Amino acid sequence: MKVVVIALLESVGAIFNVLIVVVLIWLMFAILGISLLGGRLGYCDVGTNDYYGISRSECEEMGKNWRIFDTNFDNIFKAMNTLYVISSLEGWPDIMF
Repeated sequence: MKVVVIALLESVGAIFNVLIVVVLIWLMFAILGISLLGGRLGYCDVGTNDYYGISRSECEEMGKNWRIFDTNFDNIFKAMNTLYVISSLEGWPDIMF
């Protein structure tokens, strides 16, 4: 047990280096997602029927509510959160659909 704990403590530096690389890659893809999808991940909420093919202005002209998905690319924090959810493979089907 002592050997395992010592090995884990000695590998913290290498794990930290890998974590930095992963965060930089997520940051790069988050910036790309913001420039490609920023402000576009929303839908018109009309109750039982959701309109996905209309714009925000058309939705507001109809007197309906414009909703934004929880996982989106509107700012860097939401983009990093979306990329984390996708890369962890937990909840990505909700984003896909």
